[in-house]
Amino acid sequence: MADFKTHLMGAAVVSGLTATVLVMTGQFPHQAIIGYFVLGVIGGLLPDIDSPHSIPVRLAFMALAVIAGFLVVFTFGRRYSLVELMLLWIGCFALIRYGIFALLDYYTVHRGLIHSVPMGLICGLTTTFFAYQVFNASAIHAWMCGTFVTGGFFVHLLLDEFYSVNLFGKKLLKKSFGTAFSLGSLKQPIGTVALYLAVIGLFHLCPPSQPFTDLMTNRETYRGVVQRLLPGETWFAGFLRRVTPANLPTL
Repeated sequence: MADFKTHLMGAAVVSGLTATVLVMTGQFPHQAIIGYFVLGVIGGLLPDIDSPHSIPVRLAFMALAVIAGFLVVFTFGRRYSLVELMLLWIGCFALIRYGIFALLDYYTVHRGLIHSVPMGLICGLTTTFFAYQVFNASAIHAWMCGTFVTGGFFVHLLLDEFYSVNLFGKKLLKKSFGTAFSLGSLKQPIGTVALYLAVIGLFHLCPPSQPFTDLMTNRETYRGVVQRLLPGETWFAGFLRRVTPANLPTL
């Protein structure tokens, strides 16, 4: 099984590359793309929330609670007073850090149903729902947020699966092979069915996905990316002019 650092770097690399492609399309504002990247990294850490006793997970949960609190404050900042915003921040922080964290600690086991494909879909769909309904994002931006969370989640599962392959040992596959990128558990049929029902229910609660799929499957969206895969006649054209102060004397 991959460690925390590997999961963090893996999610950051994949989310960073995807975010770079989005920058090149010119279809999304840079501030939104930074948010997508952060969500992708968070998604890469989510499968390990079923092991809350580890220090990295505790730190990640603490950071998530702080970020969620500030997102709520930013959303309602123009509507409520300072005292009300502080109470909202404290309430959101306490709910995530002590409420949800305690429930996960009590009801989950490591590498259980949380560490599965349908749970990754649930995390992404939940993000899409909240981005659209609570934070008033457009359908396209909401689905992009959810896609990055699910993408980061799947990167985590794939890394765990990759680390279960022993390339230099006598046995090619470790005992953990097949337990990371799982579709559910036959030993927990009720929980597995509940996950898939949750996926269906959340999908219907989310905004229409047609605008998002039309944009992402349109060739025109990626025309600029294809044209800029390789540099033109010169590498880093105009780079020195941008980073060199205008009043610097030339030799």
